[in-house]
Formats: sequence, structure tokens, C-alpha cells
Amino acid sequence: MIRFTFNAEKFVNAVAYFSKRYNRATKLVICKLLFFADKEHLLRYGRPITGDTYYKLPHGPIPTRGLYLLRGRASLRDRTLAQRYIEVNGLQVTAKRDPDVSVFSKSDLRIMENVFEKYGRYSAGHLRRLSHKEPSWIKAKTNGAMDFALFFEDHPEAVNVLRLIQSEDQESNRVIARFRATV
Repeated sequence: MIRFTFNAEKFVNAVAYFSKRYNRATKLVICKLLFFADKEHLLRYGRPITGDTYYKLPHGPIPTRGLYLLRGRASLRDRTLAQRYIEVNGLQVTAKRDPDVSVFSKSDLRIMENVFEKYGRYSAGHLRRLSHKEPSWIKAKTNGAMDFALFFEDHPEAVNVLRLIQSEDQESNRVIARFRATV
């Protein structure tokens, strides 16, 4: 299974970015916009924006560490960071201030802008329905982690990116195995 490292700073600032632009953003809306942004960035550039692991839940793909953060169940450091940029009141998510865009690459910002232009006019229910049509959600086990390799389903134009990620993952596993053998 392909994994990435969760970046709380990028997650919080992406939430602030989307909640600043989306009128009356909810956790569901934010989670779907982040899913589409992470997926699009992964397909084009070989990595997601936030690095969060998505799970197949009844309302669609959910960024697990990020959802814990939005629910106030993350580490003190991550909660403190979130409290600087966003406010969560029940299901509503509001930006307290502009996001710190310096945490993002140019490609991160470009993809977030594209995702907002494409999906930012849709209701939470419509975004949920769209996410349920995603092969990565359909093929994942219910209540289980979604393998990032599934994000490439129905995207033959991105097959070279997937091969690169998989070869880097295999090389990392070999290095770790050699290291463990010497310890």
C-alpha cells in the first residue's frame, strides 16, 4: 500500500483556504474538496498535498488524521495550529484568517484553485455523490484505508507517475530491510 506523511500545517492551511472561499463550508465539504485536491495533485505530480490517509466511510473518502484534527482529537500541537487558522462549530468550518500560502508549493496552490473552480459550487450532498463514483472509493474496503494506488484507476495518462511512486516505495522498503538487518 502506498503511504505518504501527513502534514498538519498544509492540512490546516488547506482547510482555511477552502473554508475562506466556500460559503458556509462544512466538514463534509472540506473533506471532499481535500480529497479531490489530494487526488489531482497525486495524479499530476506524484504526491498528495496533505499526505493524509483516506478511509472509505459511508459519506465518502475521509482524511483520517485531518478529521481527528477537525474534531479536536489531534495532538496539542496540531490543535493549537488549527485554532490559529480555523474554527469548527458543530459541522461548520470557518476560516479565522487567511491561510499561510507559503506552506504550499506552486503546484499545490494551482491544484487547490482548479479543484475549487471545478467543485466549489456544489452542495455537500452532490460532492458526496461524486466521491461515491470514484473507483478508489468503490474498490476500497468499507471502513478501511484507501490505497493511493487506487487513485490511479481510470487514469491511464498517469500510469508513469504511479510506476515512479511504486519504484520509490520498493527502494525505500529495500533500504529499511537492509537497515533492520544490521541492527
